[in-house]
Amino acid sequence: MIPGVFASVEEDILNEHNRLRRLHRSPDLQLVPYVPDQVHSAANNITEEDKEPPYVRDFPLSVCKTLGDPVKCVQQWYDGVKDYDFDNPGFSDETKYFTALIWKASNHVAVLTKTNQISKNKYVFAFYHPLGNIDGKFKENVPRLNG
Repeated sequence: MIPGVFASVEEDILNEHNRLRRLHRSPDLQLVPYVPDQVHSAANNITEEDKEPPYVRDFPLSVCKTLGDPVKCVQQWYDGVKDYDFDNPGFSDETKYFTALIWKASNHVAVLTKTNQISKNKYVFAFYHPLGNIDGKFKENVPRLNG
């Protein structure tokens, strides 16, 4: 991590990612010191419209809207674990944020937080690299809980 580049909320979000990833033996992520323009643009539009967008698999952006602690969004994404079928691994709308978060081959994350100035809703965005949720790769990239 580059000292002084990241706000503490981004570091807290990263730490929560890594705590949950370790439960599945997925390697720690590192924050990227920049957020891609495409992510900035999407985040601005989503925040201004004040609604969560549909998930697009060729541009998989994890999005969470909250009035509370932005770090809790990571746990909200992780909660998809309860619906994930490890015996029949694959993509589903119910678990897409969980599988993206745990995806073993991802090693970097761009994190962005924004607030809608009217509603005061906070948005947390996570964009993983390399991208996860790739058909045919779930078994080796979404490991079971350590046990």
